[in-house]
Amino acid sequence: MHTIEFRLPRPHRFHVIDIVVDGTGLLDLVREAELPYAVEEQRESAADFAPDPVPLLAGAYALPRADGRAWPSRHLLGEPVDGATDVWRDDETLLLTCPCGVDECWALVVRVEVDDAVVRWSDFRNVRRDDWDLTGLGPFVFARRQYEASLRATARAARAARTARVTLCLSAAAAGRRPPRWPRSPAARRAAG
Repeated sequence: MHTIEFRLPRPHRFHVIDIVVDGTGLLDLVREAELPYAVEEQRESAADFAPDPVPLLAGAYALPRADGRAWPSRHLLGEPVDGATDVWRDDETLLLTCPCGVDECWALVVRVEVDDAVVRWSDFRNVRRDDWDLTGLGPFVFARRQYEASLRATARAARAARTARVTLCLSAAAAGRRPPRWPRSPAARRAAG
């Protein structure tokens, strides 16, 4: 049985979920599984990029946004908030997303199955590279109790971060200073132009 930890690593208003499996970050596990395919693709594409270096795409993802995915969402419990798109199916859950902020651009999806005792992740897939065989990544089977406890902790971390932000803003106002500026989400940045 594998262990999982969900973390909200950044103390600002735009949270992401860091996913750690058996003590190793999911991004690192994915990078290792994708590396042989990415290196081959890099070698094949060298002429197209010359004289610039070819980007290495193994593990080139961003952590997923917490909004709609952290507890109490059931997104990571087999009920994806995103639904089917033109690049993933109803039975697939978005795990990692593109650094550009557009999920459909470059994403890693997985099948999440939940029963009374376990949560199982299997059939990992990069939505833009169906020829990359990721069968070496997982399947991961987690004790449901431990899985949900870690997922619930994301709600506590988010509340603590909100409390800290309010405290900082009130302290700044009491001292006659401007409150700190918090980074905006990719969606807010896109909307602002």
